[in-house]
Amino acid sequence: MKIKLFQIDPETDANNLLFMNYEWTMSHGGIHQGSYKLVFDGDVDAETLEDIFRIFNLEPPKGYRGRSMSVSDVVWAEGLGTFFCDSIGFKQLKKV
Repeated sequence: MKIKLFQIDPETDANNLLFMNYEWTMSHGGIHQGSYKLVFDGDVDAETLEDIFRIFNLEPPKGYRGRSMSVSDVVWAEGLGTFFCDSIGFKQLKKV
């Protein structure tokens, strides 16, 4: 599956949203593309978002430049859409 994984860059996190859940994030300014950096763009052997989470916590692929996947990360998965990694599960993000 082709994916892109984005993580908040602490240097551009003006609202201190790193590791905050979806509800907190939305009530404190929302998701801002400029606060995120692309840490992976490629193919992984995954079928679900949970597979992606497992891969980026237990067996990160070559070329991965980020930390373990966690709350506040955003993942785009081909054929599935774009999702916010929440405290429990994922929240699908709408296109703007």
